[in-house]
Amino acid sequence: IFNKDENCLNYFDSINQIWNCYCAKCETRIIEISGTYCNLDFYKQFSQFQPGHNYIVNITSGTIIGGCTAGDTALSFVNIPLAGTTITINNRGVIAGGGGAGGKGGEYRNQTFCVEPSSPPQMGESGGPAIATRNGVIIKINNYGTIAGGGGGGGGGGQNTGSIDGGSGGGGGAGLPGGNGGAAGGIYSNTVQCILASSMAAGTAGGMTLGGPGGMSGSPGGEGGARGQPGAQGGGTAGVNGGLAGKAISGGSGNMVINLDAGQLFGTID
Repeated sequence: IFNKDENCLNYFDSINQIWNCYCAKCETRIIEISGTYCNLDFYKQFSQFQPGHNYIVNITSGTIIGGCTAGDTALSFVNIPLAGTTITINNRGVIAGGGGAGGKGGEYRNQTFCVEPSSPPQMGESGGPAIATRNGVIIKINNYGTIAGGGGGGGGGGQNTGSIDGGSGGGGGAGLPGGNGGAAGGIYSNTVQCILASSMAAGTAGGMTLGGPGGMSGSPGGEGGARGQPGAQGGGTAGVNGGLAGKAISGGSGNMVINLDAGQLFGTID
């Protein structure tokens, strides 16, 4: 069939159930993704070799796409150079951002013997997005599998006002991979010199679906967030916030996900 608007011959693709065309300017490119990947760049891996404005991406059952490190993006479309590009994904696999690392616990130092001041706890790090895109590249997903932003890392535990104590590390956020637990804080106090007199507990790394618990010694560290959830605040009056939740789709606008059958979505969509 000749399409006058596109000035090109069209045909019906019975496998993907779409009308397609024979001309590069209007052709819908069909990409299949299977296997295991981390921080997959769609442009570098696929679309630079098949340029176009419209793509159907079929992610097969058993495919796992995660981050390479804590807080990392799983699947990225940010390097696609053509504005006005639409990506339709049929997802039957797992796309999951990396969990955020837990924050380090606070340290108390006796200033009579220690040159360095007491150090505050550290905030948990943010979870990574499952999918990242940009303005002009719209993502539409039929989700039969799992799409999950990484959980935020738990905040480090802090010193209680007026007391001599330290904080434990926050738990790592859930994701692929899970975030590392935060390092333990401690108490540097001695009658003669500045040495570590008491160490608190480190946080536990996050798993694929649930965040790790914070350390429980002294002021406890916050628990790492589950998939698509922020990390919890660390304990103590000086405890700090957990990391932000990773989004299901981060960047751009007009993106959408439709869960079908047993599809699961964790995290917000831009």
